[in-house]
Amino acid sequence: MVELERQDLPTPTDSAQLLLADLDSVMKREMWSKFVATKTRRTLAFLVSWLGADAPLLESDIRALVDNRPLQFSGRRVTQFLETRSLLIPDTEFRRNAQQKRLEAELAALPATIAQELSVWIKAVRGEGKWEHTGRTYRSIARYWHVLTPILKGWLADGIESLREITQDDIKRAIATRKGTPARSIHIVLRNVFRALRQEGVIFRDPTRGLIFAGINKPPPSVPSDRLAGVLSHARNDFQRFVMVLVCVHALSGTDMRHLLLTDLDLSRERLIVRRPGKRHIIYLDELTYRCASAWLRERHRRWPVTTNPYLLINRWTAVDTAHSPIGTTFTNIFRPTGLPMPTLRQDRIRDEAFEVDGPLHLMRLFGISPQTVMRYITAAHPERTAKLPR
Repeated sequence: MVELERQDLPTPTDSAQLLLADLDSVMKREMWSKFVATKTRRTLAFLVSWLGADAPLLESDIRALVDNRPLQFSGRRVTQFLETRSLLIPDTEFRRNAQQKRLEAELAALPATIAQELSVWIKAVRGEGKWEHTGRTYRSIARYWHVLTPILKGWLADGIESLREITQDDIKRAIATRKGTPARSIHIVLRNVFRALRQEGVIFRDPTRGLIFAGINKPPPSVPSDRLAGVLSHARNDFQRFVMVLVCVHALSGTDMRHLLLTDLDLSRERLIVRRPGKRHIIYLDELTYRCASAWLRERHRRWPVTTNPYLLINRWTAVDTAHSPIGTTFTNIFRPTGLPMPTLRQDRIRDEAFEVDGPLHLMRLFGISPQTVMRYITAAHPERTAKLPR
């Protein structure tokens, strides 16, 4: 399709020209890159030249334009810009959560009875069941679904038509298909599913009740010290260096880091607050972490001096996102050049500390982890101190 030249567009109205000038001032103030600014302005200019700026624009029209010419136009920032000025009519179907859409599609492919039962589970987990509670996000439910899917396939192959037919032996066999952490994940997910169905009255007996997972008694595999020492050498900027320190020194998870707020970092008191469901963990900054945190704050302010995103870790997309979203999970890809996945580095940090001390309270205070997790590392590191005495 031939690209329309500027002279092919209708002359913008006065209100359209004012809106374009407003966009120009926003892009200059927020220091947008030239490439992004060019595509965004081109998109808005095309829309308001043809449709005007006196009435709100349909988000579906913006999406149609971008879908037809993705190399010329960019709709995300135009949509956010118009929405903040009450000049957008949202497309509710498009805005439905992508994870929600995928879950609904996969539910539709299941037998009707099981699909209905799992729909009740999802509703309960979302906090919309009989007992109100803080609901989980669809992203969190999708992680549970990823574990649940192969188990469901096995049950369907065995002729199971309803989750009411599942027995405790079925649960045990499902857990036995994996070892270590994957087996524990299956136990956690199935317990969550059947507890929810029991509370909603879908089933009368919870087959996971009284079933205790034996736990993982082996320590996580150790990372060679020379490889661990070289992790920071792979950091290419202040953002990556700060993230690597948070993982390798303070054993923070991806979820912990994504939800850190800018106000959680207090350099004057040399501490960082990590907010977790129902509790918070305080990290007292050592010299290395303090330097890396300071460097990242300077870089954050230099690149996005007027961003209103409240999160500590942001990128070029979330910095200008009016929805104030946290960064995505792909930021952990910065560990790929090290040859070590982030969870391995995190586990190795806790493991090393467990070998240095034998007090569970120390690990709980240092990393803010649960007593069960602490005892798993303590048992693995000091089996002679935690073994049961002979009778």
